Amino acid sequence: MYYTFNEIDRLINEDMPLFDLTKELLDIKNPGKITFFTRKDTIVTANNLVERLCQRLNLKIIFKEKDGSFIKANSKLLEAEGGEVLILWKVAQNIYEYALSVSTYTNEMVKLAKNINPHIEILTTRKIIPFTKKIALNAVMDGGGFPHRVTTTETILIFDNYINLYGGWENFYKDFKNLKHKSIEKKWVVECEGIEHAKKLIDLGVDILQLDKVNVETTAKIVEIAHKKGIKVLSAGGINKDNVEEYAKTKVDGIVTTAPYFAKGADVKVVIEPF
Repeated sequence: MYYTFNEIDRLINEDMPLFDLTKELLDIKNPGKITFFTRKDTIVTANNLVERLCQRLNLKIIFKEKDGSFIKANSKLLEAEGGEVLILWKVAQNIYEYALSVSTYTNEMVKLAKNINPHIEILTTRKIIPFTKKIALNAVMDGGGFPHRVTTTETILIFDNYINLYGGWENFYKDFKNLKHKSIEKKWVVECEGIEHAKKLIDLGVDILQLDKVNVETTAKIVEIAHKKGIKVLSAGGINKDNVEEYAKTKVDGIVTTAPYFAKGADVKVVIEPF
């Protein structure tokens, strides 16, 4: 994930726009060593971002765990030294505690689903907490998942709200052949909420069905029909660690979820000492 200089500076500036009053009153001038530890088993993420912060603050990295790796509780995430460790402290800790929760939750969903269906994919939505997109998506990928749709630009995804403004489903059915020809490099993903609608879209020749809040029994029936025609199926709407296994059993090709973005925060310990 690429971060601009402006993004790095913004992260620092949000926490310390002027100076550290406590540091100034204590007249601290000595450099220090800062070490970040996870208090829980976790999938490592955000170390590349924290490394960029260190570079911006002229801190030397002594140790950095690899993003995407699994580490046990009380393991070291990153260690750096230099004159501005107090600035890095909370900026990096806040990033870690959000990002590690996302990566670890994603990984748990991936393992639960793939234990049942090795070919299923866990995909995360655009319902991201504002201004966390790069951190969140990087964490999802480090956790073994993948973004479902990063922006509205790169994929076609038909919802009812588009159809309402287009003039209704009948107009869409009538125009679909021309629409598909116009976008020869793209796949058409269409959301549906029931079996009759799904059958119509399958006959129409859409590329992928996205089932929104469809129960597992109906999902399994739709998957069976769709797969016979070579059409992929995604399940979305309220799927999390608690029910992902049930949906994986339906043989859907992917699970679309928002749950990792709102996982309970990780717990990161920070130790600063002279060096």
